[in-house]
Amino acid sequence: MITVLSVRLPEAKGRLDKLTRRLRRDRLDVSIKEARGVCLKHITYTGYNGKICLERADKIIGAQRAQLVCSDKLVFPENCGYKRFYSREFSVRLCTNLALSVLSACGCASDLKLGIYDIKGDSCDFLYHALEYCSDVTIFTKNTESYRCVCDRALNEMGAASFITFNPGELSGCDFVIAVQPIEHELGLRAEAVVLTVSEPRARVGGRVYYRYHFRTPNGFDAIKPSELDEEYFCSALYTLGGQYQLGSIVPLVCRGFQSSQTVKSLCELLKNQCRNTSKTL
Repeated sequence: MITVLSVRLPEAKGRLDKLTRRLRRDRLDVSIKEARGVCLKHITYTGYNGKICLERADKIIGAQRAQLVCSDKLVFPENCGYKRFYSREFSVRLCTNLALSVLSACGCASDLKLGIYDIKGDSCDFLYHALEYCSDVTIFTKNTESYRCVCDRALNEMGAASFITFNPGELSGCDFVIAVQPIEHELGLRAEAVVLTVSEPRARVGGRVYYRYHFRTPNGFDAIKPSELDEEYFCSALYTLGGQYQLGSIVPLVCRGFQSSQTVKSLCELLKNQCRNTSKTL
């Protein structure tokens, strides 16, 4: 079961309302909803004094207190035992699914310099699928052993070679970079380079960076989604906590960055322009 906690702290209307609220007990409303095999317990806490007393909700929340699905605006005190659920697994799938859709559709993938930013080496399978389209791939990772296994397999089965490096600066010449972890290193990319990643970069990257993904929540799940939760976060909970692994095949309709948004089609055009500009300089 997935447990969602929503908090309401309604503002008092006038002095009299403030006085009467002191006499009111905070309210807990619980609803159980089901959709496509997922059971969701939605707890709504209404605090009339502008505060949250977690002890009142403790029995209802129970063992789910360490992985509560809730708004990022809700901050729990340290060492209280309550934690907001968060996982990047689903975001990684959105990022890599979009990347593969672009590579398969752009028609110039074989001319692109592809970069993969994967410090932990968690997304080695993406490399194998990317090598079906690209012949010039550079991987920045600290987990070289996992990537060497995939590189050897790709070389034996497809004759495709790739380059593994400990130096993030080696990605600076790439046209298309896929970062499956938050970017923490300066990359020095060209202004025309395209970057798909899982969160806002923590260092100067360069290029066009996109890190938020938008899609249609599948029918059924949209009816049980609390309004304060965005699609990506809610579906991340369904994927990770609810075992709804079919959501891992979703291809985003739109990705957004600092200043603009793109679709698969418009990303393909950006990459095609890079290929044309490269060929003109040769």
